[in-house]
Amino acid sequence: ISSLDQIATLESVFPKVDALLYVPGSDIKILTQLFQMTPMPHLSWIHCFFAGVDSLHSFIQGQLIPFNTNSSTKPIILTNGRGAFSSSLAEYIMASVLHFNKQIVKCIENKKQKKWDKFAMPVIARKTILFVGFGNIAQTTAKVARAFGMHIVALKRTPEFSPDSDFERADEYFGLDEKLAILGKADFVVSTLPGTAQTLNFFGLREFAAMRKTAVFISCGRGNVVDESALANALHQGTISGAALDVYQKEPLDASSPLWECPNLLMTSHNADFTTDYFELGWSTWYSNLVPFMQGETKAFTTPVDLHAGY
Repeated sequence: ISSLDQIATLESVFPKVDALLYVPGSDIKILTQLFQMTPMPHLSWIHCFFAGVDSLHSFIQGQLIPFNTNSSTKPIILTNGRGAFSSSLAEYIMASVLHFNKQIVKCIENKKQKKWDKFAMPVIARKTILFVGFGNIAQTTAKVARAFGMHIVALKRTPEFSPDSDFERADEYFGLDEKLAILGKADFVVSTLPGTAQTLNFFGLREFAAMRKTAVFISCGRGNVVDESALANALHQGTISGAALDVYQKEPLDASSPLWECPNLLMTSHNADFTTDYFELGWSTWYSNLVPFMQGETKAFTTPVDLHAGY
C-alpha cells in the first residue's frame, strides 16, 4: 500500500492479514490509519525493513503500545532489520578510520602537487576505538577493529557483556552517564546510537570538547544524535581532528548546511549500507523472522524490538 486511497480498495483483505511489512519512506499515516480504521483480528507481527524504527515512533507510542497494553488478545510484535547491514557499515567505519589515520587527503594532495613527502605513516594498532552504543553494528565493527590490533571500548546503557544478545566483547565497558570522562580516552569515537528521545543531540558542545584534539568522530547510526552546529564548530575550531558522517539531522542535507564547508569532514549521503546486495540482505533478515512466525514460535524471532526503548 503506497497511498491512503488504496486502503478502501483492499478492505476485504485486511481481516485475513496475519503480518505487515513496513518499508521506511512510506507514509506513516497509512500504517496509522490502517491500524485505527481497519479490522485485522489476526495481526500479530509487523516487520520494519530498516534497522532503525525511529520513523515508526508516533505509531509505536500512539497505537502499538496502547494496543498491547489494553488488548486481551496476543500482543503485536515488532521486528526490524537489525544486523542485515552491519557488515557494510563496519566496512564504512573502518574505511573512515583508515582515511584519517593514513592521511589519505594529504596523500592525494601530495600527488596533485607532485610532492615527494616521506612523512611518518601512523598505524591504528594499539589505538583506542570507542563505540557509543554497542549493538549489532558496533559489535560487527569491533571484530574487524580487533583484527587490526585496536583497543575496544564500549559505552552503552548496560555497561557489561550481555551473553543473551552480544556476540563480541569489548575490552572495557562504561555506562552512558560516564560519557564525558570516557570520550577523552579515545582516538576514534564511533556513534551507532539509535534515534530516541534519550539520544537526541547526544553529541553536543560539551561532548566534542571532552574529546582529544587528535580524535576522529564517526557517525553512522542516526543523525539526530549529533548537534550538527556543535560539530561544525568543533571542526572549524580544531577541537577535534576530523569526522565522518553518513547520517544527518535532516535528509537530504540542505545546501545551506554549515557541514558542507567544514574542514576534515568525510561525508556520504546515508548510503554506507546501500550496497549492491542491500535488498537481498534485508529480505534475509525478514525471512529469519518469517520462519519462526510460520511455526508459531514468535519467541524465536531473531530481531524483536523493545517498544519502550525504541530499538
